[in-house]
Amino acid sequence: MNAVEVILPGGLPKNGCIERRARFGLLTGRIEQALIELGLGLDRPGYVTAMLCSALDSIGSQPADAGLIADLCVADRQYLMLRLAAILDGEHMWLKVGCGHCDALLDVELRRCDLPVKEAGQGFPLVTLSVKEWVIDVRVPTGSDQERIGEKSKEEAMKTLLQSCILSVNGEPPGEEFFNNLSEPDIDAIDNALDEASPAVCNQLIVTCPECGREQYAEMDHCVLAGMNGNLFYDEVHTLASHYHWSEAAILDLPQARRRLYLDKINRSAGMTEQGME
Repeated sequence: MNAVEVILPGGLPKNGCIERRARFGLLTGRIEQALIELGLGLDRPGYVTAMLCSALDSIGSQPADAGLIADLCVADRQYLMLRLAAILDGEHMWLKVGCGHCDALLDVELRRCDLPVKEAGQGFPLVTLSVKEWVIDVRVPTGSDQERIGEKSKEEAMKTLLQSCILSVNGEPPGEEFFNNLSEPDIDAIDNALDEASPAVCNQLIVTCPECGREQYAEMDHCVLAGMNGNLFYDEVHTLASHYHWSEAAILDLPQARRRLYLDKINRSAGMTEQGME
């Protein structure tokens, strides 16, 4: 597959404009190998940054690096992982869901390209809202913000996120007293305003259980590349090396589509040989 360009639902704020074009590089075996071997010891935000850093060539006019990718909003990162999964494993996918009512196992068929994507709202990534006597300027959370949260409790994570994303209150940097005085309704108002401005990628489907007939939500995790299979990948490398006597380096340099083409020829040849023996 050739390099793929996508349009981000949000975009990267740079130099007074929003860069919405992102480009994936040519998918070679080396990139697939890097993706398979990433993730050990990484938290979820770090894993997503590392994955996209290996696969992306550019964001707008700038080469994609870990810093730029971490500065993308959460939904843009989810969308890029969704598109990367489609490049690696195709648009068609099956989602396995356990029924929460009768414990039946459902197989849900869908296409990644059919999942709804909401574009960013006006003013993205900044929002100004009035809460009580405050005029609050806040920005949409990014991958960097997620990394700062780490393993903190829900309460500590929310405070850290607010401290990172609230830029000013009544034109001044917010102090500790402001954060201490925020009530749950105040935080809900800020959260709702951010939801309006933020892009979003569909991560829930309503499915009907064929056994009990009841509806429920099926959750999707776009930050996991379910199609990555290390055993299958190295089996393919082994088959090509055994059949053609190519080096591992030469095989890893092949684009995925070319590698699969040669594997198909090997399988066809093996089938023809078996038919001839019969």
